[in-house]
Amino acid sequence: MKKLIIVCIVLLGLTACVETKRGETEKDGLATIENTMSEVGSVGDGTSMHSLEFVRTDGDTLYVFYENNAVGGLACGDIVSMEYFEHEGELTAKYIVNLTALCNEWKGVGDADSYSFTLKEDGSVASTGFDTAYNRWAIIDGQLTISESNADKAEKYDIVLLTEDSLVLKSDDETEMRMAK
Repeated sequence: MKKLIIVCIVLLGLTACVETKRGETEKDGLATIENTMSEVGSVGDGTSMHSLEFVRTDGDTLYVFYENNAVGGLACGDIVSMEYFEHEGELTAKYIVNLTALCNEWKGVGDADSYSFTLKEDGSVASTGFDTAYNRWAIIDGQLTISESNADKAEKYDIVLLTEDSLVLKSDDETEMRMAK
């Protein structure tokens, strides 16, 4: 009987140990994969509450799991930027940004009323109110990054909210910029 108890304790101890695979890190008890892929494509009609049907530009289709990390909504046919990783055979989105909603003319509201910019589908931007005349934009690591094409200076913003008529950005120094169409 003692041997059975010892074997059970050893088995219980082994199952309680969690080992992450090489290339993974553990944060808040969840293993995340460091190797991610970024793509731009469109939202397919098979998209549901936590599953994105992502249609690549070459026509291939991916089915990607997401949870509360899509900004701008997901309507069939919208163009989105997505970063995702594969874990145990399933694709999971790190972020999804609706580019159809983001590509617009945005004007500052309240404290940010001196700022405005127009984000165009080709990656160009026309901006006013910034210290630098920015002319390029991109989504990098889920952030809106605006920059000069020939300079190293860039502004990075977390996209806090994106709707049809509102955009709220937060800079690295935690300054919030509220924008409207």
